[in-house]
Amino acid sequence: MKEVKFFVSVTGEDPVVVSVKDDINRPNNLSVSETLEEWIHDNYGFKEYEYWLIDDCETHCI
Repeated sequence: MKEVKFFVSVTGEDPVVVSVKDDINRPNNLSVSETLEEWIHDNYGFKEYEYWLIDDCETHCI
């Protein structure tokens, strides 16, 4: 099962990294993004948020 990592920024909160397993057996067959959005609403209510797939972010090793 593939695990997808997101960088999540919620207004008024510290940013977090969230890992979501890409599970085809998930109830209601939610996608990885839908599962993340449901988790954000369950934990932060209706605050504004943004998230980025970590693999899509530019990475620098210094």
